[in-house]
Amino acid sequence: MLLAMVLAEGCSTPSTSSVTAAEPEVIQLDKTKDILAGADETVEVALDAVYQTRKRYRGITLSRLLKRQGHDPAIMAPDTVIQFVCKDGYNPVTTLAVVLRDKAFLATGDLDASPGQTWVQFKFGDSPSDPGRCYLVWPKVTAAGHGHPWPYGISALRIGPANILLGPALPKLERFQAGLNLFRENCIMCHSVNGVGGTIGIDLNVPRNVFEYWQADKLPSMVANPASFRRNAKMPSFEALGPQGISNVLAYVKHMKAHKVQSPP
Repeated sequence: MLLAMVLAEGCSTPSTSSVTAAEPEVIQLDKTKDILAGADETVEVALDAVYQTRKRYRGITLSRLLKRQGHDPAIMAPDTVIQFVCKDGYNPVTTLAVVLRDKAFLATGDLDASPGQTWVQFKFGDSPSDPGRCYLVWPKVTAAGHGHPWPYGISALRIGPANILLGPALPKLERFQAGLNLFRENCIMCHSVNGVGGTIGIDLNVPRNVFEYWQADKLPSMVANPASFRRNAKMPSFEALGPQGISNVLAYVKHMKAHKVQSPP
């Protein structure tokens, strides 16, 4: 039963279109120094997802930054989503509703750092690293996931209604919406579909959909445990999504095979 939903789209005929659509608004955080000039708030994070301990930061509440940049949350569309564009290609997405409800905070400095230092370093792979100029934290949230990404090295914010910011990656049939929702929460930060998403991993749909070159019956196991297929795999395990969750994500990706969007030259 695991592949029933995934294989249901097997008869669709791939098509490729070139589109120009409304663009989301962009706030560049790494090019205009005065954007963060008023980042004078402080916050305490109960359990930082990167440092895995209680932390204190200075910076600015994200909703306040948006308002200062002409994006007043009080009048923005209810379905507004925000993508955090990071220098390493990690580009997670969350909703404005979650940002407001859980008081997302854009940290620009670490109050626990030594005098003269901006950040406490952490280990990334075999090398020390730090959160860069901007790091998104959640004061009362103790884990990543469920719309609470913890991206650092943020260079820009992309803001717009879901149908604009996610437009090329939206499924054409309602029954694949559950798969898109899981993809947005778990995959879009690293992988893209039709160019929408991160660039750490591959685009799963263009120029070729992953179902056009992978064995369909192996994909659920690959998503659940990438290390069982690839030595030193960078992709984490998504076994926690469960068989149905993985099936929903893969069904969505397979559905998009017939709805490819190529960016215009």
